[in-house]
Amino acid sequence: MTPDNRLLFGGRAKFSAASNQKTDVRSGELLRKQMLDVFPQLADVEIDYCWGGLVGCTQDRYPRAGTANGLIYGMGYSGHGAQLSTLIGNVLADIAMGRTDTNPIGGMDWNAVPLHTGKPWFLPMVGTYYRLKDMLA
Repeated sequence: MTPDNRLLFGGRAKFSAASNQKTDVRSGELLRKQMLDVFPQLADVEIDYCWGGLVGCTQDRYPRAGTANGLIYGMGYSGHGAQLSTLIGNVLADIAMGRTDTNPIGGMDWNAVPLHTGKPWFLPMVGTYYRLKDMLA
C-alpha cells in the first residue's frame, strides 16, 4: 500500500523488445488480470495509473549505482525497480553528498550478458522459458 492508501501492483507482464503506448496498454491488461487473480474483490475498482517501459538487466540481476565521468547513476534494476529504487535512491543521495561508504553494490563488475549485442532478440525465448517454469511450479 502506498502512503495515500492505494495499492501499487506490478510485475512481469511480458517480454518484448519494444515499449510504446500500445504495448504498455496490453501489459496493463495482463497485469490487471494477474491482480484480480490475487485480489478478486478489486474487480470493480478503477486503476488510476498504468505505465511501462523497457527493463535494464544486468547479467547477475543486481542493479548498479555509482559515478562515471562526473555523472551519478542508478541502473540495471532487472525488473526489481519498485523494490530497490528506494535503497538505490538513498545511495545516490549519499554519493551526491560525498559519502561513498553506504553503497552495498559499489565496485561490482559489469559482466556482459552472453551472446547479447544490439536489440534484445532473445526476450521472447526468455519469456517462454519463465512461462514454462511458472506452469510447472
